[in-house]
Amino acid sequence: MAEPVVIDCAGACTVTVVHELSLPPLQLTAEEGAQVAGAILLVWAAGFGVRMLARAMNSADSKEEQQ
Repeated sequence: MAEPVVIDCAGACTVTVVHELSLPPLQLTAEEGAQVAGAILLVWAAGFGVRMLARAMNSADSKEEQQ
C-alpha cells in the first residue's frame, strides 16, 4: 500500500494532485491494437479450422460404419 503524502505549508497554499490510472494493456496505439486484434482473429481462425477438420474426420468415420 502506498505511503500517505503529507504537505506542510507555512501559509495558505494550493496543492494540485493528479491521479492517473495506468494500465499498460489499455495504452495501445492504433497500430498495436490492430496487431493484437489480428493475432486474436488468427487464433480463432486456427481453432475453427481444427474444429472443421475434426468434424470432417468424424463424419467420414460415421459414413464408413454405416456401409
